[in-house]
Amino acid sequence: MIWIEDIEMFEHKMFLILILNQFHIFTSSHLEFYPCENHITNNGLINVNCQHRHLAKIPQFKSLLVISLNMNENHIHQVKSDAFSGIPNLKHLTLMWNCVPDVFQEKRRPSCNLKIDPDAFVGLEKLTSLHLAGNSLKTIPPLPKQLAVLGLEFNNIFHIDQPLGTPRLKELLLNKNCFYANPCYRSYFIHPRVFQDLPELLNLTLSYNNVTFVPPHLPHSLVSLDLGENKITAISKESFVNLTRLRHLNLGWNCQRCDHASEPCFPCPNNQSLDLHQGAFSDQRDSLISLSLRGNSIRTLPRYLFTQLHKLRELDLSDNFLAYAIQNGTFYEELQSVESLTLLYNYEPLNTFSELILSPSIEKMTALRKLLLSGFFFKELSNHSLAPLSKLPRLKSLELRMNFICSVNMSALSQLRSLRWVGLSQNTLAFNPCISFCTSKAIPKYLSHRGGRSTEDLGVPNGEVWLNSVQGSERDDCPLYYSLWRFKKQICWKNLTFDLSQNSIPWLNESIFTGMEKAVCIDLSYNYISQTLNGQQFSRLSKLAFLNMAHNRIDLYSDKAFQEISDTLQALDLSNNEFHFVMKGMGHSFTFLSHLSSLQMLSLANNHIGFRISTTLTSASLKYLVFSGNRLDIMWNSRRDGYMRFFQGLTNLTHLDISENHLKSFSPKAFVNLPLTLRVLRMDSNMLSYFPWGNISVFKDLCYLNLSGNMLSFLPNNHLELNLISLDLSHNRITLIPKTFFSRAKYLKNLMLDHNQLKYLDVHALPWSFRKGSTICASGQHQNASCKLVLHANPFACSCITSEFAKFLRETELNVPQLTTHIHCAYPQSLVGVNVLSIDLRSCQEIFGSVAFLCTSLITLAATVVPLMKHLYGWDLWYFVQILWTGHKGHTPDNGHTSDSHYDAFVVFDTSNKAVREWIYKEMIERMENRGRWHFRLCLEERDWLPGVSCIENLHKAVYNSRKTVFVLTSPGGYSEASGVVKQAFLLVQQRLLDEKVDVTVLVLLDLLFPKFKYLQMRKWLCRKSVLSWPRNPRAQPLFWNNLSVALLSDNVSEYNKNVTESFL
Repeated sequence: MIWIEDIEMFEHKMFLILILNQFHIFTSSHLEFYPCENHITNNGLINVNCQHRHLAKIPQFKSLLVISLNMNENHIHQVKSDAFSGIPNLKHLTLMWNCVPDVFQEKRRPSCNLKIDPDAFVGLEKLTSLHLAGNSLKTIPPLPKQLAVLGLEFNNIFHIDQPLGTPRLKELLLNKNCFYANPCYRSYFIHPRVFQDLPELLNLTLSYNNVTFVPPHLPHSLVSLDLGENKITAISKESFVNLTRLRHLNLGWNCQRCDHASEPCFPCPNNQSLDLHQGAFSDQRDSLISLSLRGNSIRTLPRYLFTQLHKLRELDLSDNFLAYAIQNGTFYEELQSVESLTLLYNYEPLNTFSELILSPSIEKMTALRKLLLSGFFFKELSNHSLAPLSKLPRLKSLELRMNFICSVNMSALSQLRSLRWVGLSQNTLAFNPCISFCTSKAIPKYLSHRGGRSTEDLGVPNGEVWLNSVQGSERDDCPLYYSLWRFKKQICWKNLTFDLSQNSIPWLNESIFTGMEKAVCIDLSYNYISQTLNGQQFSRLSKLAFLNMAHNRIDLYSDKAFQEISDTLQALDLSNNEFHFVMKGMGHSFTFLSHLSSLQMLSLANNHIGFRISTTLTSASLKYLVFSGNRLDIMWNSRRDGYMRFFQGLTNLTHLDISENHLKSFSPKAFVNLPLTLRVLRMDSNMLSYFPWGNISVFKDLCYLNLSGNMLSFLPNNHLELNLISLDLSHNRITLIPKTFFSRAKYLKNLMLDHNQLKYLDVHALPWSFRKGSTICASGQHQNASCKLVLHANPFACSCITSEFAKFLRETELNVPQLTTHIHCAYPQSLVGVNVLSIDLRSCQEIFGSVAFLCTSLITLAATVVPLMKHLYGWDLWYFVQILWTGHKGHTPDNGHTSDSHYDAFVVFDTSNKAVREWIYKEMIERMENRGRWHFRLCLEERDWLPGVSCIENLHKAVYNSRKTVFVLTSPGGYSEASGVVKQAFLLVQQRLLDEKVDVTVLVLLDLLFPKFKYLQMRKWLCRKSVLSWPRNPRAQPLFWNNLSVALLSDNVSEYNKNVTESFL
């Protein structure tokens, strides 16, 4: 009994050990919420992201630390009452776009409706934020009392008559539940008692809802109200009564202006404007900060409408009919506190004014900082036009885009002393008396004014085409994210900037810049400038630091270009000036760069630069060069070496972009002649199949290398001195990462390997810094980690061999983007689309042990038994198997005669045996072919085989083209010591027996004594007439020839012993 108790105790201990082991596996994993991702905050709480996971139901998570759950863009059609029972401390829940309304659905997907159980959300006592947009909801489900934010956009909720039961709600989003793209064919309705139950509501959005009047009894606590894109025709004095805290009000696009509309347009009856009572905003006199009356067909503004709005800072009156009010109105006097006034697209239909005329009352807007007057349509900007603006001491930004201006007095702009940004893009300015568009009386009819607002950020004009930024995060140790846009923002912020882009300027001269002498930044992109710059054009611009001349036709030949601004110019954009570079036979020079002593950033992108240019770029100040979109493949052609040192003269260069240069190979000579000061090198989007990795150690300061979008298929199996912090190898054809490649990459923090052809990834081949215990990558939880490893979109093979890789992904603290969504198996076929993390590590260990034991056992057994069995019973076993196989397939008797038999018999014998050869030719041929009644046609190897044809082919034809095959054998060897032809013939005859069910064998034994072979004994027992012996008595020989003739003519199967059943055969 004692030993039984010991065994039971041992079993209990083992069970406990197994449980603890499983617990260890669970706790060491960062994927407790698979297939979702989790992000741990600084205070240890968890945010779970299940967005776009193709989930059909809400996962049953169990954790007291989860405070945020994102279930957006799945296929969840029902929320059960216990869906969130395992995460009772949930504070933020987003469950959007799971059941999109029919009008937004793809045609192939059936319509659906999200069903929510009554108790699904009520039990979440700590829930404060709930977003349910895009779920085809028709009613609002029961909600927890403490809810603060509720999002119900893009649903079918257009009738709300019951209180929400959320007295602490502060934000209610109801926009786009009933509009032209999501119609409900009725007016939107909210019962007043709904708002009475929301005493703390701060933000209410009801835009795009077919609201026909301002809802009464709005909560007095409202701070922001959005009623845009509805069908409200009038704003009365009582509309916003008692809303004394309202700060932001949007009433745009209610009585819409529909000429040149780009979207479905819904004007008020008889194209009337929005009816505004002069006291509509009287209760907001001490609170309203921003007001939008855009797109309401307003022609006149009621007097005293804005008088009492002492705190109004932003007013949008765009897309109305206020052209004459802008010229003659007195409403400006009521806007003395306004800092931003937007008057976009207030043009008078079928009319273009000769010049800009502003009402003198605008002088009273002394607080105005930003004035937007695009789309007003006038031809001239004169001294008289700008005179009222000169009285505005704080005006910093003036936008006059898309006005068809053909004449501007730039000197008058200098009167606006506080001005910092002037937008004159998209006009018809030429600054040339020979080219004038002012005589044209054509009225523009192509303007599409409805849509997004123009860019209002100071120094960031609309329509500018900026360079793509390097993907990556900005770090002190390797600043990757640096673009021309960032350079411009740094230089031009709070400095005088003129935007003259997208005009009709054909060439430049000194007089053009009269009045712009203090400009720091000028944008001349998208013009028609086609000239050789000689060092005089910008002589007036003594402070110019940023110049954009992209998308022109600049001829870069003179070495005096830009020399007049050489001491101040810091950034120069000459991209997309390919016109002269693609001209055959035309030369170009970049010697002017050596004179630009302050130039730090230069863009020569997309110029198709390839030949007939300066062999070397020279600059001691240039740090950033963008040379993408050119033809370095021509310059660095193996037949030319004149441009191998093209970049070597840039002695201070740190960032070089040579992407999109059609490079198929990168020679070591060109590589080592790049500036040694490089820190960032971009070679992405080429066609590189080779990169000189062995020379990378020359660049001691190189911290970022981008080789994405090429055709690299292999990495060298060498120890390389990689000082890189970031390496991008994505979008290539790499199939293997050698173990030695990253062995010395001690500082690597970001490695992009996505979109390659990796099937297996050895974790030991990853950089040392990515391994556990490394101090390079600070500890963190995925998105928090300072190191990033990108692996998605690779055809990984999922098997027990990759279990170590799966374990690494489970336990790593690296930031692995799309870890649970796009790192999938591609092999084997049964696991295609399955996430790599789904591999069961424990089962793989068990399988490996079991399979290893079984394999070694089988190998040992086979190595012992097979040779022994072959030696003892090899022939017997083979023949027995053949018999069984014949019995399994069944035997179909046949007469043995085929219509295509060319010979009566194929005689097989040992041609090396002289006695047998003599017997064949003197006895058998004479008797069978020349005598007797039948005159058989025999096939002999030495006589009838075709010369030049292989032996096996002749043998095959002889066997299959003869009705019978006669084996002439002698003792003592028989078949066991027969020649190769005899052996092969015997095998072919047996194969014919199995395949065609035809027995064609006839044995002739020339010796009386033969060993007792089992096959010979069975043959005599089965078909005695097919086994003949040559008699020694000469008188018996005629009987032998007669028996042989009968054997050749008869069917062997018909002569079988009747005791042997046909089914057995």
